[in-house]
Amino acid sequence: MELLTTTRPLRALAAALLLTAAPLAAATAPALATPAPTPPVHHAAVGNPPGVHVLNGDSRAARHVACPAGWLCLYDGVHYDHAAVALLPGTELADTERLDLPDGSRFTGEEGISAWVNNSPVAYCWYPGKDYRGTAAAMAPGTRGSAHDNALKSLRPC
Repeated sequence: MELLTTTRPLRALAAALLLTAAPLAAATAPALATPAPTPPVHHAAVGNPPGVHVLNGDSRAARHVACPAGWLCLYDGVHYDHAAVALLPGTELADTERLDLPDGSRFTGEEGISAWVNNSPVAYCWYPGKDYRGTAAAMAPGTRGSAHDNALKSLRPC
């Protein structure tokens, strides 16, 4: 019984310390902030199919971006500058004008695809019409070329 009588005062003392320390801790601890609302996310490239990676998303900036090894790249500028995208080998595009760029532009009209580099191991064919219409032009692995008058409107492996 002696153990019970000595532990009760210790428990009472511990409880009293906790009660007096709680308001002090609350006063000195920073208040928990309400989480800030999540900002809206703007998905400029939402419409792009899987396998499409934007290299240069600013169609106004004439800056060359090299085509990475293993990829097929499409350029807005005939000198391999301005807007550019890279495609994983095997990626098909039925309509290149539907590619979205972060600056809000697309590969249409004068901003159409003017040049390409095929650093992939896959032979591609490009077409002057959407949905693979028209006479196919070859894009052999390890080659580069131009799409005169921005004529490249669709492409797929040959």
